[in-house]
This record gives sequence, C-alpha cells and structure tokens, in this order.
Amino acid sequence: MEESGLNRYLDEIGRESLLSAEEERTLAQKIQQGDSRALNRLVEANLRFVVSIANQYKGKGLQMDDLVSEGNIGLMKAARHFNPDKGTRFVNYAVVHVRKQIEKALDHQTEPPRGLKQKATSVDAPLGHRTNMNLLSVLINQDAPFADERIHSEAIQDAVEYALGSLDQRESKVVNAFFGINQEHETMAEIAEDMDLKRERVRQIRDKAVRKLRKAYRSRLQELKK
Repeated sequence: MEESGLNRYLDEIGRESLLSAEEERTLAQKIQQGDSRALNRLVEANLRFVVSIANQYKGKGLQMDDLVSEGNIGLMKAARHFNPDKGTRFVNYAVVHVRKQIEKALDHQTEPPRGLKQKATSVDAPLGHRTNMNLLSVLINQDAPFADERIHSEAIQDAVEYALGSLDQRESKVVNAFFGINQEHETMAEIAEDMDLKRERVRQIRDKAVRKLRKAYRSRLQELKK
C-alpha cells in the first residue's frame, strides 16, 4: 500500500467510532446469534488497530496492503470467537489472531512451492484493505433486507452462487483465491505468482470481477423477490 493509498485508507476507516466495553459485549452476543451486521461493526471499528500492527511488519517480505489484508482476516476470525465474559477487551483478544495471520503470510514468502492447500469455504473473508470488509458486505444491500430472515439467508446463498457463476475462468480463480472460497486465502503476491501475472494485473481482475459479482447478485435478488 503506497503512502498516499494508506493515508486515504486511514482517513476512510478513521470515520468509524471506537466502541465501549459494553458495546463490544452487545455486538459479541449478536455475532454468536449469527448477526453479520454486528460482525462487520465490530471489525470495522478496529481497522485502525490492524494497521498499527501491520506497520510493525513492514520490510519483512509483504507490501503494506497485503499486511493489512492478512491482519483483517485475523481480525475477522477474532471477532467470530470473541467472548467478552472473560473480562478482556476485543483488541487484547484480537492481537494474537492478527499477528498469527500476518506471520503465517510472511512465512509463505520463504517456504518452498506450496502443495495442496487446506480448504476453507468462505464468502465472508475480508476484502483486502477496504472498509467493505468481505464479499458478502460488498454484495448485500443491508438497507433492504427480506422480511423473513430464513428466506433472506436462502436468497443470499442463491444469489451469491448465481453471481459467482457469472465470472469467467480467470476472474473466478482470482476471486476464489483472494476471498478464500473453497480454498485457503491467498495474498495478491501469491495469486500473481500462481497465475504468472503482475500484482497490479491481479488487482484489476479482482476489481472488475467484484463489479460483475455485484451486478449479477443484485439482479438475481430482484428476480427472487418477484
């Protein structure tokens, strides 16, 4: 992440207000009940913390955008399992997950060519270093939810699968790798190496694919609402 890009990102995430211990507790309870909005709120309120940790790993093999991306993955994992009843604030719990994810990515830079990766199906892995933290939050219009939560969940799953089917082979490969869909998440550097492309080209493919996904997803939801 170039300095100008980092500054823009910091300005963007700086708009998120910090949470009190009680707010963290309330969000954690909702997360355990499957509330994706609460998950995003807890994560997005702590993005600045991830940047501060990622900054400590600069110059060790990954660019800043990849460090932040990996840290955000760790933050998401921590948010899913955070238990405030143990008397710990979220950042104190999350720091272990954030560091572990970043260090794992750094280790991959020095390992020999990877064998078969562990599968980890997920459509809500963090989306790089952006405030819209994951694939679902990019696609879902949370201001227009379905009235019935069960139908809402089924419609979302259907629409996501439909949208993913709209991608061509190369776009699908990049999206699956970056978001960790049916495989372990890969950094931009890893995807570029696997596909013999430059990192910037991979980024362009990803961004174009996300636009296609959003359009196809919304189109499918409109069909399902009829």
